[in-house]
Amino acid sequence: MELTEVIFNEDGDIIDSLSGKILKDTPEERVRQRFISILQSDYGYPKALIAREVPVQQGSKILSSDDGAEIRADIVVYTSKKACLERDQGNILFVVECKKPNATEGYSQLVSYIFNTSAVGGVWTNGTGISVYKKKTGGEVGLDEILSLPRYRERWSGTDSIPNKSELPRPHNVRFLLSSCHNKLYGRGMENEDFDLAMDMVRILLAKIQDETTPGEFPRFWITENDFQTAEGRKHAASEIQTLFREYADQFPDVFDPHEKIQVGDDCIAEAVGVLKNWSLAARNDDADDWDLMGETYEQFTHINLKRQQGQFFTNRLVIDMMVKMLDPEIGEHTLDPAGGSGGFATGMFRYLRRKVISRTEPNSPARDRQLNIIKDSVYLVEIAARLVKIAKCAMLLTGDGQSGMTRGNSLDLYSKFDPWIISRCAKGKSNAPSVIATNPPFSGQKVDSQISDKSILKNYAFGHSFRRNADGKFTFSDSDLDILQHQAPELLFIERCIDWLKPGGRMGIVLPKGILDNVSYEAYREWILEKCELSGVVTLHKDTFQPDTGVRTCILFLRKPEEGEKPREDYNIFMAMSQRIGQDSKGNSVFILDGNGNSTGVLNHDLNEIANAYIDFLAGNEHQKSEYIFTVKKSDIRDHININPQHYSPKLNVALDCVLAFDNKDNWATTTVGQLEAGIRIYIGPRWNSASIKVDNPTDTSTLIPYLTANAALELRRFTIKWLDAQKANPQQKQCIDKLKIQEGDILISRSGTIGKVTYATKDLAENYIVSDDLVRIRVKDANLRAYLLAYFTSSTALSLMLLDEYGSVQQHLQPRHIQEMLIPVPDDWRMAQDMIDAGNMFMKAMEDMSKADKKIRTQGFDSLMVN
Repeated sequence: MELTEVIFNEDGDIIDSLSGKILKDTPEERVRQRFISILQSDYGYPKALIAREVPVQQGSKILSSDDGAEIRADIVVYTSKKACLERDQGNILFVVECKKPNATEGYSQLVSYIFNTSAVGGVWTNGTGISVYKKKTGGEVGLDEILSLPRYRERWSGTDSIPNKSELPRPHNVRFLLSSCHNKLYGRGMENEDFDLAMDMVRILLAKIQDETTPGEFPRFWITENDFQTAEGRKHAASEIQTLFREYADQFPDVFDPHEKIQVGDDCIAEAVGVLKNWSLAARNDDADDWDLMGETYEQFTHINLKRQQGQFFTNRLVIDMMVKMLDPEIGEHTLDPAGGSGGFATGMFRYLRRKVISRTEPNSPARDRQLNIIKDSVYLVEIAARLVKIAKCAMLLTGDGQSGMTRGNSLDLYSKFDPWIISRCAKGKSNAPSVIATNPPFSGQKVDSQISDKSILKNYAFGHSFRRNADGKFTFSDSDLDILQHQAPELLFIERCIDWLKPGGRMGIVLPKGILDNVSYEAYREWILEKCELSGVVTLHKDTFQPDTGVRTCILFLRKPEEGEKPREDYNIFMAMSQRIGQDSKGNSVFILDGNGNSTGVLNHDLNEIANAYIDFLAGNEHQKSEYIFTVKKSDIRDHININPQHYSPKLNVALDCVLAFDNKDNWATTTVGQLEAGIRIYIGPRWNSASIKVDNPTDTSTLIPYLTANAALELRRFTIKWLDAQKANPQQKQCIDKLKIQEGDILISRSGTIGKVTYATKDLAENYIVSDDLVRIRVKDANLRAYLLAYFTSSTALSLMLLDEYGSVQQHLQPRHIQEMLIPVPDDWRMAQDMIDAGNMFMKAMEDMSKADKKIRTQGFDSLMVN
């Protein structure tokens, strides 16, 4: 099981698990409460022996700090229940010093506690690591660090006896145990060495599993306290661990190199052995919970190290679980991730299939064993990076085997160049072709150097060629070698490859940049996809899904490939969902569901299970959960350049559209577009430019400088945020941009990037004295009443909903002038019918002018002017 969550009351305070007292919520207290749980669950210390925050005496006096405050030990474990009740300092077994996460100090405090009490030793922890010390023997003053915390009733003096392997208990807190081991390695500063710390952690774990799963009464993965105290003893233990790893590695020559070994030093290995030796880590073949936790913890540490060392990022585990659940692989179906990375989807598929086997078969039955063996040969992965293939194979080993399908190769290359294992067992066009594909291919974004430029690869893809639009509006991709593109985004090629590789009747889920759904430049690709497959579902993911690694906005396409000889249906329902919660914030910190009193429940706050469950009901033809974020759309309703962004069809946003369209049926009203309101109306943006070379930071004299406002600065009611530019340093192109970025009094300005749809008005002061960013769409109308009417309309929630229907983008959301031009707007036959709206718009403009004048007066004649004089 996981670490026990801290218990809170309705006011958000911590409830002490020992006494029931109410405590202030602090990082240190959370560490303390969790370690109290670990002492009981993993080390067996009875609750009656444990006390929290115990004053420490020196002789007859209580120790105090320089400011007179009592010095208290964080946790004290006594030798008896009576000693604990009486707080008998002469019968303390050991003390614990707790620090907040990431803290490293506290050793000197621990020393003072130990030597002023009867304690034989002490423990330091920050919640992710543990160090254990005991008093030196033979009258010598000082502490020795020992390998591990003795369990209840075990001796602290150390022993050379080795327990039977069958006596080793399973840890309740696997994460804490592996975290402690990892910290022992990492704490020695190994992260900057040439060798791979993450892989050494794995090698040591595999040596432990090898020891537990091979015949023998006593463990070889062991080191005594006496051996740990000598260099020779540590070297002997490390040599045995190296041998165990080699025995394991020799069973999997396709995973491990023939001369591969644990690369950290003997002392490091010895410390890691000290942390892990007392526990049993190998799970039974059908023990899904233990295998899942081991695999998940391994993935967590591996990903942390890979991100630290190489800046790589990985698919969110919650997204993997949702996609696998929605694809619902069956026992016997071959599954594939052609852009496998470190094995996230492969292990996700394996976990899902194993749980299916366990739910459908009896324990220890031949059927269970047979089906477990089948799924071990059902999960396949192709990854171009050799190192990631090894990590993926290890992930599968620690998830319960099934690693044989993890292969190295370039999935975009010719099928004939694939690993023979894939060719023989998961080949395109064969009965064993993948029935399920789940993948998150690499994205190139706008970086040309990240795109595929190899013509020998591009020539094999429709998407590697240019396309043209026919007279009927349809697109045709060229198949001529003369029309091969210079480069193409890898994610587009992966879409085509996955559809081609997929078995007829199969299904796939692919993570893609969100811009693929609605960007006009991708219309031809969307048309091609819908001609080849049925679009079962589209899910847009929350903007923090891949944070803090990348802010790219993403989505998932779920596709079904028609059976041989079958064509996609002309019309069908498409499942659409927009994830609103992902269980973490933009910094990657977990976000939990709160109870009715605003306290954490310990359950991640995400909506992916709701989306997956609704999708499963949708596929089964059952009534499924529907909301403004989960709904269905008819394929025949897909419009606007084959826009398949769920937001474009959001029931909530489309209510606004329906309301505007309804004006066509009202007497004396009609519906038109903003672009047709007035002859000569201008709707445009300024040029994109780079002003860095002429920017002046913190100028003391601005009389010769040009004030420049970003979109956010222009939207401020007061001019707090101004960038100053020196036009005399501008090159001809920059001078031209400065002229084009000027606005006119009366322009309506709408934010078009990031947070779209914010509206402001160009006052006389703004127009005459500032230039404004191109991130604001300019709307310029001559007629004063129409201008006021438009301003009132654009500031309405109805207009904002219409703008949100058309936003697009993979990193930031965007709006183009054409979206404003094409926006629907109700207009009356007689403008006197809209007089109230016109008056409201005029009032808004007057208020803006008054605010502008007041702001200018305050800046020039306000309090600051006294300071100048």
